[in-house]
Amino acid sequence: MAARMLCAVPVLFLFAGLSEVRADDENPVVTTVKSKVKDKTKPFGMAVIFKVKAGSEKDFETAFIPCAKATKKEPGCLAYHFNRDLDDASNFVVYEQFKSVAALEEHAKSKYVAELVKKIGPMLDGDPKVKVFAIVE
Repeated sequence: MAARMLCAVPVLFLFAGLSEVRADDENPVVTTVKSKVKDKTKPFGMAVIFKVKAGSEKDFETAFIPCAKATKKEPGCLAYHFNRDLDDASNFVVYEQFKSVAALEEHAKSKYVAELVKKIGPMLDGDPKVKVFAIVE
């Protein structure tokens, strides 16, 4: 199941079924990023797009905010922005930048990410979509 889901995000985690991934399984978002990033020691960015079920928007925001605040304090996090679509309140986009794939791996193993995955899984309307970006310097 992890391989099937994890081509997406990476969301890191944020698939509805991702909460079923065993603790020793690699996070699907990490798997996706590893498949895209050539130099795993360099910084990269990604956007994770979530669609939530109607009526779950406020609960989704409430669940996500603690994880976003904690992630911003991680030494390997360069940027982390949690956004709600102004045209469609059921769409959210998280833009993230990490110093390296190893930094993302540490993030994905955190307690707050595990808690977030459990909370938001039932709120999602489909799998998150993940886009990975090279940071142009």
